Amino acid sequence: MYAVSAGLMAMLSAGVGAKSSIPLTVRLYNTSGIPAAELMAARRAAESILRDISPDVVFRHCGRPVAPPDTVDRCDESLKASEVVVRVINAPAFNTSLHPEAFGVTYVVRATDRGWLATVFSDRIDQAASRVGVERGTLLGRVMAHEVGHLLLGTHYHGEAGLMLAEWPDGMLARKGAEWRFSIFEVARMRRVLESIAG
Repeated sequence: MYAVSAGLMAMLSAGVGAKSSIPLTVRLYNTSGIPAAELMAARRAAESILRDISPDVVFRHCGRPVAPPDTVDRCDESLKASEVVVRVINAPAFNTSLHPEAFGVTYVVRATDRGWLATVFSDRIDQAASRVGVERGTLLGRVMAHEVGHLLLGTHYHGEAGLMLAEWPDGMLARKGAEWRFSIFEVARMRRVLESIAG
């Protein structure tokens, strides 16, 4: 049963059909001081997943250089329609509305169920990665891609398999390949959303 499911998931996540021509830009703020090598690993993992939506995924490292002698990208101009923000922080210590095992949250406009700001919790991700023996940057990138998915699919959307599952138990975190992709249905829906917001 698992082999059949994994094969189906691989087919669904293979980016079937024409890719969107709308670029997707992610403004990334590393406010928890993640080391440059780990941040770049996260970016590569997230880019690999997000390219299923748009082949023109661009990451901007905002506010501080990734590594010397990089220049600082201030990112102080207004967001464009197809831009989103991902900020990396430590989970707030006292927040009763935040699930104790959540790796991230998104903020969306209730009327449209779309948003532009995602937050991921590097300390929780680091703890989980160490616990199960997964590369920290890779897990961070997967969480980033999941939260960007929520910005386009809606805050309450969750899939039945793959990257957009609602819960990520430890047993899932060590899995590889198609387990960490969007489904073809999610890809198609997000492409439509990108096209509509880009105008």
